Amino acid sequence: MQIRRNWYRKIVDVVRSRHYTWLGEGLGGVPVDEAIVTLTTDVMHVCKRQGIDIDWLIEQSKAKFEQEELWLSNRQATRGDAA
Repeated sequence: MQIRRNWYRKIVDVVRSRHYTWLGEGLGGVPVDEAIVTLTTDVMHVCKRQGIDIDWLIEQSKAKFEQEELWLSNRQATRGDAA
């Protein structure tokens, strides 16, 4: 596995300025799975620097994801949209 140089600079330059491409298209032209790994790695670096427990973050993110999916599912059912 290659260690990315200046990963923290990338967080400042890319995440804060919102220059990440839409992840469904990959990140900077790489496949989606690689893009997600890169983004998750950046989040883990931020968590370490800020003293945020990554397990807590995952739990909170999962709960939010489930709420959003439920909302979307209910909206689609109400509107008669296909999933």
